[in-house]
Amino acid sequence: MRIAFFTDSFPPTHDGVARETDALARALRQRGHPVHVVTVGRAGLSRDEVRNDGVTVRRVRSIAAPGYPQYRIALSPGGAHTLAAVRRSDVVHVHTPGFVGLAGFLLARGTGTPVLSTYHTDLAGILGTMPADRGRAAFYRRWARFALDLCRASDAATAPTARAAAALAAPKSRAGAPEVVPNGVELDRFGPAAPGPDWPARLGSGRRPLVTYLGRLTRDKGVLTLLDATERLPPEVAMDLVIGGEGPQAGALRERIDGSPLLSRRVRLVGPVDEEEKPALLAQSAVFVLPSTADTSSVAVLEAMACGTAVVASRVGGPREIVQDGETGLTVDPRDPSEIARAIGALLGDPLRRAALGRAARNWAVAHASVAATAGRYLDLYARIGAGRGGANGPAPTAPAR
Repeated sequence: MRIAFFTDSFPPTHDGVARETDALARALRQRGHPVHVVTVGRAGLSRDEVRNDGVTVRRVRSIAAPGYPQYRIALSPGGAHTLAAVRRSDVVHVHTPGFVGLAGFLLARGTGTPVLSTYHTDLAGILGTMPADRGRAAFYRRWARFALDLCRASDAATAPTARAAAALAAPKSRAGAPEVVPNGVELDRFGPAAPGPDWPARLGSGRRPLVTYLGRLTRDKGVLTLLDATERLPPEVAMDLVIGGEGPQAGALRERIDGSPLLSRRVRLVGPVDEEEKPALLAQSAVFVLPSTADTSSVAVLEAMACGTAVVASRVGGPREIVQDGETGLTVDPRDPSEIARAIGALLGDPLRRAALGRAARNWAVAHASVAATAGRYLDLYARIGAGRGGANGPAPTAPAR
């Protein structure tokens, strides 16, 4: 089966959508299915690439997103090359509601190619964490509505958790009831014995345990709340907080850390972590923390669990379906720094419990979070919507209102 991915987020972008689409493309290719990815371009990257894993990538012209240059806005995603890629494909899989994703949807409709869309990002939830700005709020409300409409207008729609699928459900949806297809990680890469650099030595941590956060540096991810929690831990608690990632909150984080003697001693801002070195960091961490408020799932949490690391995760949104409180990790109110601090302190002070939670987390990830299993679920869906092409689906509708 020939599969075309359309995504505005793909490596070298650092976020969960980029990691999940990358891992899924590899898993599908390993099963013998050609995968062609259409995504945004960047300076220094080839427009067309055939990777060592056999996945082909087409990067379209783009510009940096205003206020968030780590992300790109595609300028001409629907050109002749992209149209040819769709015509050669048996199914189009749209992963993002940006210009690349919209181009994939429209080209699939124009050529009669079956299209599946995945609801990865809770834009409405992200809006709820932003400062009051009427113009930005109006934009995000429309974009959030468009993201849902794009999925509902496709031949099939998926979400990584039941909570996200409930937000996607609608009585009049061409896609029908959304299907839950959990995100998966590459279990051969992410494990307790992941090879890589000695992170405590690199960071000068000595024997102090690492408490790690990896993700976008944004309000919805709760990184400033994590600093609040770190300040609430007693000074005698030995730890180094490692914050990896990039985003618009980076400057505020640095200013906050520099202004606090305690945080200056405890916190290590390491920027985006190389994908080859990330499994080792997670495996060598005592605790992984994600105090997010708007995740439909969390690839970062899944990767940490696969590495056998004890997790402190939000009890709202998608993470609450991944982490079983007291069994595979601890869940907290992401807006309560005192509760986050207590959870971190409890795990740092109890190595036996920490190890038990880590083992249970690894076992759960092996049973429920394999990207190979995710690929299998998607192949079944691709075949199903392909079988209905030109039949039960009826005439192609117009594109969702933007």
